[in-house]
Amino acid sequence: MLSPDPGPKEAGHRKGRPTMLIIPLHKAVSRKNFPLVTLLLVLLNGVVFAIFQGGDTRVMQQAASYYQESGLEEREWAWLEEFVPGYEMEFRNQMERLDRAAENDVAARRIALARSRMVESHPDFLPALRSGDIIDPDSDRYADWQADRAEFERLMDQSFTRQYMMHYDDVEPVTLLSHMFLHGGVGHLVGNMLFLLLLGILVEGALGPGLFLAAYLVAGLGGSALSLAVHWGTPTGMLGASGAIAGLMGLFTVLYGRLRVRFFYWVWVYFDYVRAPAIVLLPVWLGWELLQFLLAEGSNVAYEAHAGGIATGALIAAGVRALGWQRDGFLQEESHREDDREALEAARQDLAALNVTRAKHRLRPLLERNADDTAVLESWYHACKVQKEDPDLHDAAGRLLALPGDSAEERALVMETFADYRQRANLKLTASQATDLCCRLLRWEALEEGLLLLDRLLRLKKTPEELPRACLIAAQQLRRQGRSDDAQRYMDAVQRLTSDPAMMRALRQIQD
Repeated sequence: MLSPDPGPKEAGHRKGRPTMLIIPLHKAVSRKNFPLVTLLLVLLNGVVFAIFQGGDTRVMQQAASYYQESGLEEREWAWLEEFVPGYEMEFRNQMERLDRAAENDVAARRIALARSRMVESHPDFLPALRSGDIIDPDSDRYADWQADRAEFERLMDQSFTRQYMMHYDDVEPVTLLSHMFLHGGVGHLVGNMLFLLLLGILVEGALGPGLFLAAYLVAGLGGSALSLAVHWGTPTGMLGASGAIAGLMGLFTVLYGRLRVRFFYWVWVYFDYVRAPAIVLLPVWLGWELLQFLLAEGSNVAYEAHAGGIATGALIAAGVRALGWQRDGFLQEESHREDDREALEAARQDLAALNVTRAKHRLRPLLERNADDTAVLESWYHACKVQKEDPDLHDAAGRLLALPGDSAEERALVMETFADYRQRANLKLTASQATDLCCRLLRWEALEEGLLLLDRLLRLKKTPEELPRACLIAAQQLRRQGRSDDAQRYMDAVQRLTSDPAMMRALRQIQD
């Protein structure tokens, strides 16, 4: 956002190297949390800047040319230096920097526009000029100036940005919203859209698309309200999305509350990735914007709008939580996942130090929340096999052996576990578990292990329901390897164990 300087204040970030930067990196984009409204907002901002604001350069050039060629620049600048002698040196210093770059017509027009903004930004100069306090209102000089000023303002008013930015001295309802979709340059747009994406991923999924959009716009209005209160009546204005984006910061910190989130920070020369409760970022972000507002005198960044957006977003989030409208599953998912990763790493370190009791204490709750996580299951098995005759070993082996083997790595893990488990203890699998594992091993062409299980199952008095299918798979795999005699034994077992028509048809296909 921009504020009263030689141009509108930008709700955005100061150019150059940041002295403090905090970026939440808590959740990656996926199908499950795809931030559709966030992406539409980014697209809308881009379209407005590229298409609607795209013609403003030509408008500004025409206005600047007129400001120069009509002599308006020379006259108004001379009158301004007489009207505010105390500011003369400050203005001259600013103009000297521009004058050094004035090597062509483009630079000269840029200087003319800068001078026109300085003229317009002084709260008393133009009103005094119009009221006749500077030159005689009955003189030809005044009539000529008035006509040239009116034509210049007509040309400037053709600018889309000038029409739809928020003016502190002439507030219109439409500009309270429209200014949020305008930007002062490519850098301003890109910086804002990057933060919108990063925060939108985290907040939109927590609120849902409709509530997210409403909160975004209301937070932007909150930022605008504070900026208006600070600069009311001054002859400049504000544009940019970061008052609303700052609102997402406030929403994020209160919605996630005490949940530990991952973020990147950069303070002066120090930077790192850390995890901390989200709520601690609220006073940091808000305090930083207020500090910048107090210290950055003359800045073209509307820090007060950022602070207003953060405060409004935090209040909205508090209301959402009071009404129970937040999506707790989305909020807690990544924090719990991060907590579990840290707990798993700590358990592995305990195992490396042979502190089995503490490792198992850490792993038990992980098993409840991550029943299909192979890393957790593998660590649990390693913890249970350290001590001889650990009663949990059979449970740990059973969990790993029940993995479906959807990947080559998972299949290798199942077979490795089966071989290790057989050496350490007598197999304690139910008939159903053993049959299911037998079928999977045979399909994976681990014939030695699969046939070992199958032969044990065939010796049971009570036949498991899926045993005929296991025999059929064994016969099929053995025939493929040219071991017809071995295959025949399992085909005979199929005929002995079942008369199911479908099974018999499959058996005849193997025999043929």
